[in-house]
Amino acid sequence: MGEEDLQKAEFEGLLEKHGSQAWTFTVKEDPELAAQWRSLAQLPAGTLGAAVWQHYQSHGFTTPGELGGANAALAHHDWLHVLGGYNVDVIGEVENAAFGAASSSVPGSTLWFLGVMAMYEGGLFDSVVAGSHPHQISSAGTPERVAHALRRGRECKQDLLAIDYFSVANQQLVDLQETWGLKD
Repeated sequence: MGEEDLQKAEFEGLLEKHGSQAWTFTVKEDPELAAQWRSLAQLPAGTLGAAVWQHYQSHGFTTPGELGGANAALAHHDWLHVLGGYNVDVIGEVENAAFGAASSSVPGSTLWFLGVMAMYEGGLFDSVVAGSHPHQISSAGTPERVAHALRRGRECKQDLLAIDYFSVANQQLVDLQETWGLKD
C-alpha cells in the first residue's frame, strides 16, 4: 500500500509535513478524486460501486480525496472488503490483506499481508488507523479464518490489486463475485 502516493512528486513533502498520516490519509485535498468517489452514490443498488459507497456511509468514512479520508492507495483495499465480505475490524483487516495478497502478483502485495500480520499479531508497530492490537491472529478460530481468506484469494480469477475498480463499479456485485470465483 502506498505505491500510488510514492509516484507523486510532492509525496516527500507531504511526508515531511504530515508524517506517517500521509501514507494512509488524504492530507491534501484532491477534488477530482473526491468527485470520482462521490459518483458511486449515483449507481444503481446492487452494483459494486453502490455497495462500496454504502460501505463508506455505514462506517462513517470520509470520502477519499477529502481531508481525512483514505488516500487512493488505502481506499483501493476497501473494494476488497466489499467483494470479499470482510469486516472492518482487526480480524477483518487481516482477512482482507490475506485475500488481496493471495489473489495478486503485484509487487509488494505479500508485504502488505506480512505488515498486517506484524501489526496485529506481533505488535511490531501500530496501525495508523487502529492503534496497537497485538496477539489478535492467534486467538481461537482466527488462524482458520485467515487460511480461508488465503484460499479464496488464490482461487480468485482476477488480480484484485491490479484493477481499476471504477471501470467495473457499474456491474452487479454478485455477478463480479461469481465471475471472479468469490462465491463460497
